Amino acid sequence: MDDLYNQIDFIVSGGALKLLTDFLGTKDLPTLVVEPSGENFQVLDAVGIVPDSLVIQEKDLHITSLFSTHPPISAFEVEQAKGNEKWPCVIRMRGAHWELYLLLGKEPESTLVEELHSYAGLVRIWRTFQRIDETEKQLSRLSYMILATKSTLASIFEPMPLQYFAAFLKDVLHESLFPKSVVVFQDQGNYLTVFNGKADDIPERKGVYAEPILPPTPVITHNEPPYEIVLPVTEGETRLFCCMTWDTLPDAQMINFMELLGNLAVRAIVINNLRLQNQQAASYISRGEFTVLSLSNVLKILKAAGTRDRFLSLLLDIFVEQCRLPDCILAVWDSDRQGYIMKEKRSGRIKVDADPALLPAPAPVPADHVSEICYNLEEGNPDLIFRSLGLAGCPWSGVASMHYIFPVCDENVLEGMLIVGSDAEQRITLDKSQVASLHLIAQFAGYEFKRF
Repeated sequence: MDDLYNQIDFIVSGGALKLLTDFLGTKDLPTLVVEPSGENFQVLDAVGIVPDSLVIQEKDLHITSLFSTHPPISAFEVEQAKGNEKWPCVIRMRGAHWELYLLLGKEPESTLVEELHSYAGLVRIWRTFQRIDETEKQLSRLSYMILATKSTLASIFEPMPLQYFAAFLKDVLHESLFPKSVVVFQDQGNYLTVFNGKADDIPERKGVYAEPILPPTPVITHNEPPYEIVLPVTEGETRLFCCMTWDTLPDAQMINFMELLGNLAVRAIVINNLRLQNQQAASYISRGEFTVLSLSNVLKILKAAGTRDRFLSLLLDIFVEQCRLPDCILAVWDSDRQGYIMKEKRSGRIKVDADPALLPAPAPVPADHVSEICYNLEEGNPDLIFRSLGLAGCPWSGVASMHYIFPVCDENVLEGMLIVGSDAEQRITLDKSQVASLHLIAQFAGYEFKRF
């Protein structure tokens, strides 16, 4: 049994070819054993001759046309045909999924084809075992890829910043397909940058990298060792390119897995973008609900103020809290002094002495002279803004460093102004909803002036 096992192992491990060439050697037949390899022929072995090359082109042999193209009708076949001057006889051995050609340097005996049947059977066993072994390897690799896909699905749709997403994608490709290298490039519009990984050279933004619309389909960009494949992952303004290299060209299963992963990655980016939009919308709605509730409470507090001084002090404190700027000035019309005076001032949210200077005016500014609900001091200095209202230049120190002026008007006149700002180095900008809320408070205050 040991001998039988060793013989079988020898045959399925390639010994069938050795037995075939040993037999041809006993016949004193110079022979090349070749098999099709793409459009050419690969030399597997030689008997009594030294081949010039291990690859022979079909145009130099013209042996394919010597035989019929119909499928084999038995487990294996052995056929003989007349060749050319260099190879006067050609014998084909073939099965359903394999074929070998024997290029004989001289005419053989008439019984050779019959004697070769048993050797063709051994070659069939060898080739069948090779095919089964390769299929098992493919199934094993496919099983691993399915497991990798299962693990990927558990994490790829989790919310994460784009930088972490690119690192995750690179790790999945590296651990699933075992490329020689993986680099993730990002399209910056006019050029590419390395987003994750290491690259000796950054490719130019042309070819696949410059296509405006790209499906997540792998593209072979270098068709000789080291083979290079680029997997685009693009959605909207997000354009990532996973560049991988191998010493051998990946098979169809690996290409299909790359395409599957690319589709998952694109869907993950879409879902994460939608999730971010929903969060922003929910935050905006929540902020709006808070603003409405806050305004309701603010107006109630101002309504309850019993005296004018109490009302003005509350108005300034409320404005500081609502705009979240620590410095605030309240200027109001003073009929006794015939002008606008600084009534209240807050610095760092703390009450400080007001500037006694007067902004003279024979009468309150008419409301129709006020063209803005909020004047941005970054776009114009206080003197220009006051002159646009028909007033003289600003008399109060510190106003030039403030950020915004909110007019306090009723339906007829400008009752006063709320000037807010901060001495922080970084300017704080109010958004549209904040400006609208603060304008509403200023407008309500303008109408409340009539109570006093």
